[in-house]
Amino acid sequence: MRYFPYLCFAVFAGWSLSVAAGDLAARKIPNSKISLGVRLLLAVLLALAVNSWLGSRGLSPSSLTARFYGYWAAHVCWAAAAGAALWYSEVWPAGDAKFFMVTAAWLPLIDPLLKNFPHYLFLVLLVNIFVTAALAAVLGFLVSGLRKEGPAGFFRELYGDIKERLSGLGAETARGKWRAAAAAVNLGFLFLLQQTASLEARGLLGRFLGRADLLYFFLFFLWDKLSDALRGKKWLIATGVCYAAYLFAGWFYFYDHLADLLLRSFLNLFRFGALLFFGRSLLAFLMEKKDSVFLGPGEIEPGMILSEKASRAAKADPVFEGAFDDCFKDGLSPEQAGLLRDWLRKLPDPDAKIEIVAGRPFAAWIFAGALLTLLSGSTVFRLMGI
Repeated sequence: MRYFPYLCFAVFAGWSLSVAAGDLAARKIPNSKISLGVRLLLAVLLALAVNSWLGSRGLSPSSLTARFYGYWAAHVCWAAAAGAALWYSEVWPAGDAKFFMVTAAWLPLIDPLLKNFPHYLFLVLLVNIFVTAALAAVLGFLVSGLRKEGPAGFFRELYGDIKERLSGLGAETARGKWRAAAAAVNLGFLFLLQQTASLEARGLLGRFLGRADLLYFFLFFLWDKLSDALRGKKWLIATGVCYAAYLFAGWFYFYDHLADLLLRSFLNLFRFGALLFFGRSLLAFLMEKKDSVFLGPGEIEPGMILSEKASRAAKADPVFEGAFDDCFKDGLSPEQAGLLRDWLRKLPDPDAKIEIVAGRPFAAWIFAGALLTLLSGSTVFRLMGI
């Protein structure tokens, strides 16, 4: 089994490169490619299991213990939950989410000694995927803009785009200041509970609850699905009651820790707010603006992806009667495309159009993130000394 990890990596790399090449060409990952990756994965897993059985009988000099397979199953569950969250939150289409799940399952089979395995390896992989993709996208955005417009024109346009987004966010906040305040109060209480639970819990549960970055991850990607609930009046009332009970209990039972827990919670709230603003609102706005086009009713086809602004408008418009509540990154269904075509044709403006975003092939970045994780065992932030 000395050279087995190299063989395993070669099989994984060949399969991943074929998926990435197909995604670049067709902007889609077919289920047949995912199925092939799963079959190859199961074959490798079976070979490792047989070797472990031989090792338990003294017939193999080097083998994995039975505990590894339990750890591997836990890691796969985390990766599956993360992939499902990314699909449900409309960040990835189903093909990318499934490719991520299978890719994550491969990593411990190639190197069982990877850092952060089993409970945080999926998060390291996601950070490496999104940070490398974001850095490359920003660099490409800057290079193409400078080449096309020149420094003066490019930065003037960039300033205008950022100003437009900030004014839009300001208008949204002005229309619902109490809802924004309610979201901040409720988020603050979530982080406060996380700090308290991590203080009281012990062992594996304490290490898990102590990781605010896990809470960041699920809140960041599920924000569009959760934010309305966090802004509701009922939640605000419930949170106010919980704050009062929490502060009363803290005053009598954990007074020494109370101020520290409150400070950490509000620091987490500030950090998450900055991450949400720069990572989700501003960066996504600029990247989407670069790839967006406006199409008329005769140009809309199934599979096209609405921009974030157009998607929010379609979900809020009662004309569509909830037809766009589940508008995932897999693209418009035939029914949704038909509804949009009919709606545009009925508008008074004969030149009415809707904003569509060109799909980004993401499989190559998932593979790049996997390579970075295998080579470093850590996140790109650690490599940069951050």
